[in-house]
Amino acid sequence: MEAYISDIAAEGGVLTVSFSGCDFNCPSCNTPQLAEFQTGEQQDLRIVQASIADAAPTQIVFTGGEPLLQRQALLALLRWCREHTNARLIIDTNASKPAVIEELITEQLVDEFLIDVKAPRDAFDRATHAGTFFIPAEQVFAEFLRSLAILRDAQNRVTLSFTTLIVPGLLYTKEDVLAIAALLDGFDAEWTLKPFIGGVTLDRRLRGLHSPSEHFLDNLARAVRAAYPNLRIRVQSTADTVV
Repeated sequence: MEAYISDIAAEGGVLTVSFSGCDFNCPSCNTPQLAEFQTGEQQDLRIVQASIADAAPTQIVFTGGEPLLQRQALLALLRWCREHTNARLIIDTNASKPAVIEELITEQLVDEFLIDVKAPRDAFDRATHAGTFFIPAEQVFAEFLRSLAILRDAQNRVTLSFTTLIVPGLLYTKEDVLAIAALLDGFDAEWTLKPFIGGVTLDRRLRGLHSPSEHFLDNLARAVRAAYPNLRIRVQSTADTVV
């Protein structure tokens, strides 16, 4: 079996497997090279497994792109990892595929989900450009809500954490952030607000956009704490944000 995998990188005890292909077209995406399934990036899973075995990691992060799009390959890799390693298995996802998430939880193949919460309903299409002629953004958002429901029911079995990228002009208002907070209220998980960092982005018009200040993000977090005191929200500083 093969999978579209752009990169396998080890740092310390963490191995990151980056899948190509994504069902979102976020203008602010800082890995546009992973947006499409690129010819020549197919890798035999036996080679990927050998790389994992050689690295002997304590944690393996499957990211993208969107790893859940390649369901069969992802399942095969996770099953192999469960059998042949003691590594903590982590999925970094936009949570657009609830059926796959449910399958991973049912088979106990994942220890932790890192959920990238792009936007609330009203800003979802603007922030993700996920809608197509065949699947409107409203339907994609409904699938995301299904994923949240599945994860809410499973939070005593897997570790969850959420991140939201604050992008001036796309996703940045107090109303946007409070609408996301309403979706996450009740989760026993940390939610991190991350500042957009200019540079390489899918939409070239955003490449020179200034990052929101840490003070600005702190004010957003303060508004969330006032409205949802049980939410564990933190702000990631610009210095700690990896582009």
